Amino acid sequence: MPKDDDITTFSKLKEEVNLALPQCIERVLGKVAEYHPKHVEEWSESVGQEVLKKLQEISGNFKYIVTTSIMEKKGAGFHTSSAVFWDSDTDGAVSYRWENKAMICIVQTCGIGI
Repeated sequence: MPKDDDITTFSKLKEEVNLALPQCIERVLGKVAEYHPKHVEEWSESVGQEVLKKLQEISGNFKYIVTTSIMEKKGAGFHTSSAVFWDSDTDGAVSYRWENKAMICIVQTCGIGI
């Protein structure tokens, strides 16, 4: 991996971010066996903070946006999309879907070149 100062294109980080996202989610939700609506806000905030912390460790050369969605696994549909206007040479995004028997967690991250 190049030195942090050399990384100015988010696409160079995508593979590492894809590996980091499930680890961040697992740290928060890995031992949670049941969906509890009263805990979703706390879980969502914790996952988001874990991801932001890890992204900053990977590279401080970007502004980051992290969106976390957690829903109970009941067979209902869930659709999401995003539209962006950015510099595709430097900016990028990674989405990751994690699930267990009780819930689904979708994390979307965007890295915007500084």
